[in-house]
Amino acid sequence: MSTLSNLSMTRRQFLGAAAAGAGVFVLGISLPGCAKVDEQDEGVINAFIGIDENGVVTFQNPFIEMGQGTYTSIPAIMAEELDADMAMLKVVQAPHGPEYRIMFNNTTRFTGGSFSVRSSYMTMRKAGATARAMLIEAAAGTWRVPPGECKTEPGVVIHRESGKIMTYGELAPLAAKLDIPADVPLKDDASFRLIGKPIKRTDNRVKATGEAEFGIDIKADGLLYAAVKQSPVFGGSVQSYDQDAVLKMPGVVAVEEIPNGVAVIADQYWRAKKALEQLPVTFDEGDNADFSSKSYLEKLKAALNESGVRVENVGDADEAFSEAAKTIEAVYHAPFLAHQTMEPMNCTALVTKDHCKVWAPNQGADFVAKVAAEITGLKLDAIEVITPFLGGGFGRRFIMDYTAQAVTLAKKHPGRPIKVIWTREEDTQHDHYRPMTAAKYRAGFDAQGNPLAIQITTAGEGPSGRLNPEFLKDPTIDESIFEGGPHQPYAIPNKRADVVNVTVKPVPIGYWRSVGNSQNAFFKESFIDEMAHAAGADPVEFRRNLLTEQPRFKKVLDTAVGMANWKSEVWQDESGVKHAMGVALHESFGSIVAQVAEVAVDDGDIQVVRVWCAVDCGFAVNPAIVKMQMESGIVYGLSAAWSEEITFEKGRVMQSNFHDYPILRPDQMPAVEVEIINSGEPLGGIGEPGTPPIAPAVCNALFKLTGQRVRSLPLSQYTF
Repeated sequence: MSTLSNLSMTRRQFLGAAAAGAGVFVLGISLPGCAKVDEQDEGVINAFIGIDENGVVTFQNPFIEMGQGTYTSIPAIMAEELDADMAMLKVVQAPHGPEYRIMFNNTTRFTGGSFSVRSSYMTMRKAGATARAMLIEAAAGTWRVPPGECKTEPGVVIHRESGKIMTYGELAPLAAKLDIPADVPLKDDASFRLIGKPIKRTDNRVKATGEAEFGIDIKADGLLYAAVKQSPVFGGSVQSYDQDAVLKMPGVVAVEEIPNGVAVIADQYWRAKKALEQLPVTFDEGDNADFSSKSYLEKLKAALNESGVRVENVGDADEAFSEAAKTIEAVYHAPFLAHQTMEPMNCTALVTKDHCKVWAPNQGADFVAKVAAEITGLKLDAIEVITPFLGGGFGRRFIMDYTAQAVTLAKKHPGRPIKVIWTREEDTQHDHYRPMTAAKYRAGFDAQGNPLAIQITTAGEGPSGRLNPEFLKDPTIDESIFEGGPHQPYAIPNKRADVVNVTVKPVPIGYWRSVGNSQNAFFKESFIDEMAHAAGADPVEFRRNLLTEQPRFKKVLDTAVGMANWKSEVWQDESGVKHAMGVALHESFGSIVAQVAEVAVDDGDIQVVRVWCAVDCGFAVNPAIVKMQMESGIVYGLSAAWSEEITFEKGRVMQSNFHDYPILRPDQMPAVEVEIINSGEPLGGIGEPGTPPIAPAVCNALFKLTGQRVRSLPLSQYTF
């Protein structure tokens, strides 16, 4: 069985292991565009693979494991080309630093955007193939035969003619002395034994037994705990607090001010939390105490009538609408959403005069290091980031507010590690939310019901423009507002799309699983269904007729409806409960997903009975994980559609915990069937594309059942 450690191994520790253990082979893969290696610093190399004398392969994974399977799929890609035995594989988290930046021409590294496997696929194959070639060369040199006479089987090199065998462990010290070849052949796809196969997850055992260490589990000598209370109004600040009221409570060490809040530090978390509850704190609410989500929604709706930035213009929409025999229009909106990771925000930090060590569940270790360096004044090479397992990410752990708090407090108490843990209430009320968004869709038809034109106006603020403007192709256009709405595959001859930016400050916004696709797929696929109804057409046939020039999309749609044995009409089960099917088709992150939802309504109660899901991600590197992620995405999207909503009144978040921000319960979860289509197209992402289609699929089924169009979420606000 493969083993793994979710904690990071520093570059020096990795190389130190090589020096300490006889014959450890450390392979550094030079990547075009990576930072130059400083020959004076033996720790700065691109070391992904280590092999010890026992044949154990240690793989430094550049991506973070937060449930999506990167600790399985990415090592398996490397192991395929290395011909490694998965039972002899040890996975560790690669440290932060430029040597492991393998995304976007090796300029950055993070875990998100459904990028991990597709951005590293060829790099990991080349890393494994290079190590394998060097092991073969070492064996051939030992046997004094040409390398071409040798082959590998898992963990060994074999001389074909004589049958001689040497293990990777035996060959490691010899291979370590060889030059790294500039170019090596890769396996033919037909010979894969790991890639494309349902490899079991490497983290199953440790998570099932409780051995897996998450950020909230971190222990360290002399550890102190901090509970925090932040201003209930975003942008507010601490006006006053009475530390004397709690300093004499058992275990309390200190009361410290942090940006926008206050923290109580104690020898146990419970003591810190109870003392914080007794601490008198007054906040200056600042300028944002009049903000409400209701008033912001009205701004969004008003903005839909403004002229925005044109982001799509095909044909002549004005002329088409003027000639249309029929037009329809609909306005949609989607609420603010929290991430609600099962593990709340937490971070442990230890600061000394010349070093800072941070244990942080995060989606970008380089971001953690940057924040820690800014706060401590230390150089980046004095920052050590340890990344434990993440109890959920979903985009929330790109934001380093909780990390900054831990480092700030640790700096004030040098030499003592301090763990900051947010309560669920702090987590819910100080998230970086999926932004509220509104959209107006309009369509025109000819006399036969054929669509002539579609016009989309989207209003809101996207997270990329605020958080990562460097990601924008055009500084005036934030695609994270409207992605998934315009540029549809449907063959509508005239298309026009505008976007109106409506800032939502002071609300902190962030990336939420599938980002703008989560709202815009709901808008788009709901409206396509409205168009089908207006045209008097079956929603599946209506889509199929618009996909004649998009065979890949059409195949995904046909696969899903075939799995479901699609029914256009409402039917009753043996108990007399009405059922109906709804469908949605959406592309995001390079993958196409179609979902059919069977929904029942019994005396006003909604039940999503079953979901059929077809996905084309180009090629499924690990089909088992692809299916898991489709199921996971459906859970996340259905939960949001069903009951999730963040609202603001007087600048405050009105929700605080799962009692007023409910998530999907096990008894609400439908049965899910997934079918994978290996089209041979470029690899698509898989962690997020399962989320967007589920809301419109369910809502389209509800329309059939009730005649009521759902144009805003969550469903809990409706009576059916």
